[in-house]
Amino acid sequence: MFLSVDFIRHLETVIRQLTGTSFQISNIYPVSGGDIHNSFRIEGLQQSFFIKVNDAQRFPNIFVMEREGLKLLKRIGGAVVPDLLVAGEFNRDAFLLMSWIDSGEKTPAAQANLGRMLAFVHKNTQDFFGLEYDNYIGSLPQSNQAHPNWPDFFIEERLRKQVERSATSGSVNHILIEKFDKLYLKIPDLFPKEDPALLHGDLWNGNYMINKEGVSFLIDPAVYYGHREMDIALTKLFGGFDQAFYDAYQEIFPLTPGWEERINLCNLYILLFHANVFGGGYMKQVETIVDSYV
Repeated sequence: MFLSVDFIRHLETVIRQLTGTSFQISNIYPVSGGDIHNSFRIEGLQQSFFIKVNDAQRFPNIFVMEREGLKLLKRIGGAVVPDLLVAGEFNRDAFLLMSWIDSGEKTPAAQANLGRMLAFVHKNTQDFFGLEYDNYIGSLPQSNQAHPNWPDFFIEERLRKQVERSATSGSVNHILIEKFDKLYLKIPDLFPKEDPALLHGDLWNGNYMINKEGVSFLIDPAVYYGHREMDIALTKLFGGFDQAFYDAYQEIFPLTPGWEERINLCNLYILLFHANVFGGGYMKQVETIVDSYV
């Protein structure tokens, strides 16, 4: 994807208004930014920015939801997030503009800082599981309808929604659907009771950054108030987190014993999401986990 001349001029105007400078774009080049959006580095003489762009009609308000999620993590959770978060539209293009972060080394010390930051985010709570509005998990809508207890929220707003999507696409058979129905009956006894925790919601190793000064940043959230083991479990799914991360987290907000045994159960949601978006062997992983319980 290439940015039009008119879009580039619009971005210059936005950045000038944000920074109070006479910023001029000297270079724009694509960078890796995940599987959904087109991402670019915007360079000026003294300052650089990061921008994500996508079709505004295909993904309504996706960048507004991302911006609000990051602001919530910062305002309520005290997390470090990128600066200059601006979600906007130009013609058919939606965009999210933010400060550029030069990546540094993911040292044990930086990982420990990330673990402590997440623990303090998780200490924030409210009266219900969910969120006042729906948002996105990756490219799919994420339902956050409020529930007074975690098992009901996990079943109705996380697992069942994804299973129904799989059934509609034909990627799940009736046998596995029946197994999920049996699993739903067991879930209330499988999780320890905890208050709703503010979650990042999509905390795999591509959704945090360490800058050159060793500061940890949270990016690309899918926030809601849920069971905090959901965030922890996802960090285990694709790797990329040092033991220092877990040790530091446990010092601030110790997990209930047995949390390791619930990792696969928590990750059913994200694995179903991956099966619905990417296909491949993810549904087989889902079936293996469900079989272990039913």
